[in-house]
Amino acid sequence: MKRGNIDKRFYVLTLLIISLLVLSACKTKGAATGGAPRTPFIGGTAGISMNFEKDSPPPEVTDDESFAFKTIVRLKNEGEHKVEKSDIKLNLVGFDPNDFGKSFNDLRDVQPEDVLDAKRKDSEGNIVEGTTTFALFPRGSDNFIPAKFSGNTEFTFRAEACYNYETLANTKLCVLRDMINVRDKSLCKPNGARTTYSSAAPVQVSNFRQSVVGKDKLSFSFDVGISGNVEIFSDRNKPSNFEAGCPKDPRLRRENENRVTVEITEIPVDPVVTGLKCGGLDGHKGEVILVSGKRTLTCTVDLTTDRVDLEKVLGVKVTYNVLDNKETKVLVKHLAQS
Repeated sequence: MKRGNIDKRFYVLTLLIISLLVLSACKTKGAATGGAPRTPFIGGTAGISMNFEKDSPPPEVTDDESFAFKTIVRLKNEGEHKVEKSDIKLNLVGFDPNDFGKSFNDLRDVQPEDVLDAKRKDSEGNIVEGTTTFALFPRGSDNFIPAKFSGNTEFTFRAEACYNYETLANTKLCVLRDMINVRDKSLCKPNGARTTYSSAAPVQVSNFRQSVVGKDKLSFSFDVGISGNVEIFSDRNKPSNFEAGCPKDPRLRRENENRVTVEITEIPVDPVVTGLKCGGLDGHKGEVILVSGKRTLTCTVDLTTDRVDLEKVLGVKVTYNVLDNKETKVLVKHLAQS
């Protein structure tokens, strides 16, 4: 074989390899091999994550009045809803603040240093992480200073956060010109499950189902449930203070726990889908109680007679207050008098 033919084949092979590498790099950079993302949300079950900064508080301190320290709670918005500073409050509980030279007011209703912007993705699917910020105890520039104890004593430092949050979800209803006589190759199936998309949040909307109940009427249902390891309260009162948003009083707690506000969006003012009625809601919005962390809602709608085959976006918004906590232990070591 001539040397010129070998060089030419080598040149072609090199170009092919370079082309494949460039194509692979382009696919890796984008959110999906098909270009822009086809789904509306990132998804997930997290809201605001909480952790103690390393050595804040320290795992061990001494009671000789020379060991001053702070407690720093790191907060990160892992969900897809923005939380204003005024909509989140933190308490530090588990010990008597007087044992550390402070009062209860020094550990109550602390706000983070920054607004907690949501995690989000842009039109090309690139993920932008949510805000990370901090809450400091005790309030202000003071420190904890342990009192003198009779011996080594361990204390629980529990940070509790109460914040207002929101879940957005959507699906597409199948609306056909003839809802009764469905063709094999129809645009969509008017009976059965529908694909559900829910934003990242500790409360999730799932399991959309649709059924035909008349030639110009359909029914749909969906589930609202707690997915994160948190407690949920009504958002009738935002956390202007901790007790308002996540009450500890037994009577107020019973009146507010496991309650969420559900609102049907997109279709209430639509000319194609009218006459929305949902059990448990006042029209298209209302507060519902979650039983064992879950609630199924069923709705009916009327369809205009002058219609074509289509898929109609149905949105759901759920709002609520979240109570979450994180705890650690602090050992106060007693230094005996010499």
